[in-house]
Amino acid sequence: MQFKNSLIASAALVASAVAQSPAGFSPSTKTPLGIKFGNTILFPNETLPQSLPDTVTPTPYSAIPYLSKYMLLLVDLSIPEYFFTDEQIATLVPGLGAGRTTRLHWWQTNVTHDILDGSFKYDSGAALAPYAGPQPPAGDSAHDYVFWLFPQPSNFVAPAAALAGEFDDPSSDARFNFSLPALAKQVGNPIAANYMRVENAANPGAVTTVPAVALPTSISVSISL
Repeated sequence: MQFKNSLIASAALVASAVAQSPAGFSPSTKTPLGIKFGNTILFPNETLPQSLPDTVTPTPYSAIPYLSKYMLLLVDLSIPEYFFTDEQIATLVPGLGAGRTTRLHWWQTNVTHDILDGSFKYDSGAALAPYAGPQPPAGDSAHDYVFWLFPQPSNFVAPAAALAGEFDDPSSDARFNFSLPALAKQVGNPIAANYMRVENAANPGAVTTVPAVALPTSISVSISL
């Protein structure tokens, strides 16, 4: 029943055609990617307590059937440039907004979709960058974290840094300055997305509880084979 409700929520997003990635950032998409943290369904632009995505591994899903091979990524678009030297700043890819760059939090390749139950299948132990939860710095505003579903063409070759294991450690500096436009140029535009806003839990006024969500009950999902 819980997964059926997830698919209903996913179908509702399809019907609403809400932007699934943050306004003002490219690449972008309006196609929804379902994300759950345990029993909590993520809706686009929702603010979550840091403790949830830090302690619960995300479960992606979709009511839309996908028949090829894909990649799943999570990228922070809000890393402040004050973490870097002036020399480094000149080489940073732009994030969302002025003075911001990016950080890779998850890169899972060889992803397939089960059209019968809507789940995505992959070997998490073989990720190019294992999942790491949000770590927005204390004192900074909420960060935008975007889940992306990209195509994985048959000729895809992982970057040298990934092949060398530089993304294996979630705290690695190699995960900074990750270029989504460069990835889109290599493999094609993102197919679907979803995003959350997360603020450091120590900040005054930071969200600390999971929002209550009422799922729609009038939308059904059917897949014809």
